[in-house]
Amino acid sequence: MKKELDFKTMAPAIIAAVGGAENIKTHTHCMTRLRLVLADKKKANEEELKAIEGVKGVIDQAGQYQIVIGPSVEQLYNEMLPLLPETGAEAPVNENLDGDTKENAVSKVFAFISGCITPTLPVLIGSGLISALLAIVKFMNPAATETNTYVLVNALAQAAYSYLPVMVAFAGARRLKTNEYVAAFVMLALCSGTISGVEELDLFGIALTKVSYTSNIVPALLMVPVMAVLDRQIMKVLPDAVKSILRPFILGLVMFVLTLLILGPIGTIIGTALANFCVWLTSFGGISMAVLSALHPLLVMVGMHTIITPLIVNEITTYGSSLLFTKALAANLAIAGAALAVGVKAKKAENKQTGISTGVTALLSVTEPALYGCLIRLRKPLISAIAAAAITGIFVGMFDVRAYATASCSFLTLPIFLGGTMQNFVLACVAAVIATVLGFVITWFVGFDE
Repeated sequence: MKKELDFKTMAPAIIAAVGGAENIKTHTHCMTRLRLVLADKKKANEEELKAIEGVKGVIDQAGQYQIVIGPSVEQLYNEMLPLLPETGAEAPVNENLDGDTKENAVSKVFAFISGCITPTLPVLIGSGLISALLAIVKFMNPAATETNTYVLVNALAQAAYSYLPVMVAFAGARRLKTNEYVAAFVMLALCSGTISGVEELDLFGIALTKVSYTSNIVPALLMVPVMAVLDRQIMKVLPDAVKSILRPFILGLVMFVLTLLILGPIGTIIGTALANFCVWLTSFGGISMAVLSALHPLLVMVGMHTIITPLIVNEITTYGSSLLFTKALAANLAIAGAALAVGVKAKKAENKQTGISTGVTALLSVTEPALYGCLIRLRKPLISAIAAAAITGIFVGMFDVRAYATASCSFLTLPIFLGGTMQNFVLACVAAVIATVLGFVITWFVGFDE
C-alpha cells in the first residue's frame, strides 16, 4: 500500500518537474527508466527531479529525457498515464527538437535505433529465458528434443528472433507516427517462407536479390523511415473521402515493392558488414572484451547501452551465438560485487542499506539502482567495478565465452550460455564468480569516501 501511495505522489511530482503535461510530447518506458521527449528541455528542473524520492538519476541523451527509476518503473508509468495526453503514449518520436545540427542528426539516428529496439527487449528476454530452460532440459535429457512438447516450446522461443523484424517495424512506425499495422503487415509478408531466403524470385520481370528477412532487422530499420516520408506525402495528396481506403493500399504495396527491389538488398549488405564488424571487433580477444566490458557501465549510465543491441542480435542470428553479449555478464556482476562491498564496508547506515539492497538487485540483473544509488555517488566504487569488468572481459575474451540467447545477465540467467559445449557454460559460471568477487575485493581495498 505504501508503494502505491508513493507512486501516486511521484507521478504528478515528476510531471510538474519536467514542465507539466503540456511539455511532454511523447512518453514511454523501458525496464528501468521513464523515457520522455520534451517540447522544451529548458522547462525541466533537473535538481527538482533528483530530489523526488524514488528518482535515482536523470539523463538527457539521444533526444530523450531519461528518468531512472528502477524495476518498478512500469507501476509508476501506469500512475502517470491518466495525467498525460493519450496522443503522447507511444515511443518517442524522431524529431529534432533543438535545431538542425550535425550532432543532433547523429543523436536522432541513435535515438531511432534505440527506440525501435528497446520495446522489443521484454520479448527477447522472455525468449532467452525460454531458450535457457530448453537448454537445461536438453542437457539433462537429450531425448527430450524429439518430443512434441519440446518442439512446440522451442517454436515459441525461436519466434522472437524469426519475427523480430516485424516487432522492430511496428515500434519504428509508432515512433515516426506512421501506421504501425501497415509496417508490420509488410514485414510479415517479407518474412514469409514464400519470400524470405528464396532464390530465383522476380518481380515485374526484375530478378530479386536473395534476402533472408527473418531475424534481419536492418531492412525494417530502413523501411520505416521511408514509409513515414511516403505516408506524409500520401496524406497531403489523397482526398479525405478516400484516405481510409487508399492510404493503407498504396502504402503497403509501394513499401513492399521498394523493400524487395532496393531496401532489402541494401539491408543485407549492411547486415553482412555489421556481422563482419562483430568478427573484427572480437578478433582481438581479451583486449576488445576488456574495453567493451569496461565501457558497459558507462553506456548504461548515459542510456546508450541499447545501441549495441542490434550488433548482438545480428551476431546471434548470423552465427547462432554472441561473444559481444558476454560483456554484460562481466559488467553487471562487477557492479553487483562493488555495491555489495559498499554495503559491507560502509560506516553510514544509509550506505550500508543502499549497498546491500542494490547489490542484490544487481545480482538479479537490474544494475541501475546500484549505479545511481551507490557507485556513481561514491565514485571510487564505480572505478573499481569498471576495473573488475575489464579484467573479467579479458577472461571471457581469451576463452571465447559465448551466449546463445539474450536475457538480462545475472546468476539466474547463466543457462543462456548453454547451447554449445559444456565447457562454455562452465567458463561463463567462472566468469560470473570472477566478476562478482573482483568487484567486491577491488572496492574493498580501494575504499571510498562517504
